[in-house]
Amino acid sequence: MELADFKRKKTFLEEHQDLFTPNQVDWWIRHRESNGLSDAGALVKAANQWYFNEENFTEWFINQKA
Repeated sequence: MELADFKRKKTFLEEHQDLFTPNQVDWWIRHRESNGLSDAGALVKAANQWYFNEENFTEWFINQKA
């Protein structure tokens, strides 16, 4: 894993606005412990900013069950 693998939340949302709303992402972040997003290694919080590991997030997302 490298720093280049991470994107700020704002950049992530801008690049994927056709798929996710800001409210969806905020909900996932708030519930990251119960929805598995934390365990997936898809998020890092540093200096009061959220960073997404796109590869880990994608893996988490495609494994979600309805």
